[in-house]
Amino acid sequence: MKLYVSLTSPFARKVRVGVAEKGLAERIEQIVVDPWNDDGTLTAANPLSQVPALQLDDGLALTDSNTILGWLDRAFPQPSLWPHDPQARTHAEAIAALAQTLLEYTVFLVIEGRRPAETRSAPLIERRTQGILRGVAALETRFHASTGHFHADSIGVACALAYLDFRQPQLDWRAQAPKLAEWSAWAARRASMRDTAPPPA
Repeated sequence: MKLYVSLTSPFARKVRVGVAEKGLAERIEQIVVDPWNDDGTLTAANPLSQVPALQLDDGLALTDSNTILGWLDRAFPQPSLWPHDPQARTHAEAIAALAQTLLEYTVFLVIEGRRPAETRSAPLIERRTQGILRGVAALETRFHASTGHFHADSIGVACALAYLDFRQPQLDWRAQAPKLAEWSAWAARRASMRDTAPPPA
């Protein structure tokens, strides 16, 4: 199997962390690509030129981080990326979805910030910024931060917060989320997170 990634993509990082947590690093070849300047390597697997993309041994390519993580968990059930208890899993899925949207909002700010100033949408930037801050506040109260496991919801939250630090440090999310900040510091020391940290900006 081949996993196409960018070292700065938070969506690719989610999958890379999941691969590490499931002990699959030796079974999946990770290929670093540049979605913005692709030489055809990525688009051969994903015509939309987005990472991550997982090309299976039969040639089928899976895209979207959640789809890939879901397939990995079905194909390699242990250790599971989700709690076994149905109620706990539902809660974890809700947290994972919130973290995913947090990532999408942050990526929007990054891309919008690269546009010429006169073409940026100030109202939309403000809307997304406030959404991020509300999302962090919600995670502070809803996320059952634990150092006893690192399921898909934990992976999503850890990657979302790390990406905020990487691309939008001026938002200073820690000021409103002390419990989340403490947990994030713990998560950053985990081998799977440490080994997938993006290169310095």
